[in-house]
Amino acid sequence: MKQRPIHRRRVRGFSLIEIAIGMVILGLTAAGLVMVLNQQAEQRRFAETRGTLLQARDALLAFVAANGRLPCPAVAATGGQESRVAPNSPQCTQNAGFLPAVTLGLPNLDPNGLLLDGWADGAGNDDGSFRRAIRYAITPLAPTAPNALTAAGLGNPTLAGRQQVAAAFAADEGLFVCRGSVGLAGAGNRCGAAANTLSANAAVILWSLGFNGNAAANWSADELQNANQPVARVVVSREYAPPGAQGGGFDDMVTWIPFPLVIDRLLTAGHVQ
Repeated sequence: MKQRPIHRRRVRGFSLIEIAIGMVILGLTAAGLVMVLNQQAEQRRFAETRGTLLQARDALLAFVAANGRLPCPAVAATGGQESRVAPNSPQCTQNAGFLPAVTLGLPNLDPNGLLLDGWADGAGNDDGSFRRAIRYAITPLAPTAPNALTAAGLGNPTLAGRQQVAAAFAADEGLFVCRGSVGLAGAGNRCGAAANTLSANAAVILWSLGFNGNAAANWSADELQNANQPVARVVVSREYAPPGAQGGGFDDMVTWIPFPLVIDRLLTAGHVQ
């Protein structure tokens, strides 16, 4: 019987070109996955910081209700305690610094007693600037009603005291939240124009320096204003913008408490009439 020839199937392997194409596809897939994970991490840090700022805002209002005043900012040397020129003095050693998180009784602080934002990557920097700490500014209301906001009952538990403080805000002695740093002024409406003004009667402002807080070389003009405050009593707040965007990048996060809300808490708690 004649045997049929056996046909062997050739086993074809991958060519170098096919392997290279596969490696490229895997690389692109991995890069896309990393990008998605990084974006999710950034979104989480933004959400954490937003929650931290709201927590701090609520703690300040609770402090007002309990003590009849707002606390002074903390400085690096006070370990999260408010910094006053003397224990019983309403005058702050400086009007902008760090949130006095220990004075407010907030939890989850760093070893320096500071409340950090969602990008916390260490207790501080070598220059002592602690750029991951939540910033806090309060208006001195000078010269009309100096230090009234940090004095119990506005320093005068009468209607005249309230009127004096209201007059100070009307005289542009409060804090300003502006849409941008262009056109800022050193007197009057410090935002420079009504169109650039988000708030002209902020009693306190809270903010984070955002993702690039530790990269001063990358700060836009608006971020430089928030970090160093070359124009006093002004903080810029606007929507997130990536580096290189028109008008400059911006990733700071800002919230504030207007004076009418402070008065509401003081009245509700019976600290002023």
